[in-house]
Amino acid sequence: MRPELPVTRFGLDAAAMDSTARGVLKGDKRATTSLLAAYAHDREALPQVGQRSLVRDSRNRDIAIIEVTRVEIRRYREVDAAYAAIEGEGDKSLAHWQRVHWTYLTAECARVGVPLHEDVELVLEYFKVVQPCPPLAQS
Repeated sequence: MRPELPVTRFGLDAAAMDSTARGVLKGDKRATTSLLAAYAHDREALPQVGQRSLVRDSRNRDIAIIEVTRVEIRRYREVDAAYAAIEGEGDKSLAHWQRVHWTYLTAECARVGVPLHEDVELVLEYFKVVQPCPPLAQS
């Protein structure tokens, strides 16, 4: 039986969810980025160090339990190659990070009603896997 934890899914579509879930398990993905303004808009608290959540893939399978290890607020233009590599998506380059996140932030800024620009504030959430989840029994 899995503990009752908040669920985390990375990615905007099934392919991205599954790819990033695999990256979490392999240790390639150790961070995630979100729009700071979305927390106020959605009336959600910022992530806190020590907070745990359950990563699920696109088919709602439990992948791993992760724990927040660090939280930073940075402007989009301040995100560097070191962070992009830790976030671990695509080829782990800053160029890939900027391209993917600009697309994500375009939609997210429109959703919460804030303008998108290079000074928009982001939440950079670092995490570690504390427990991989065993594969679920096939039914």
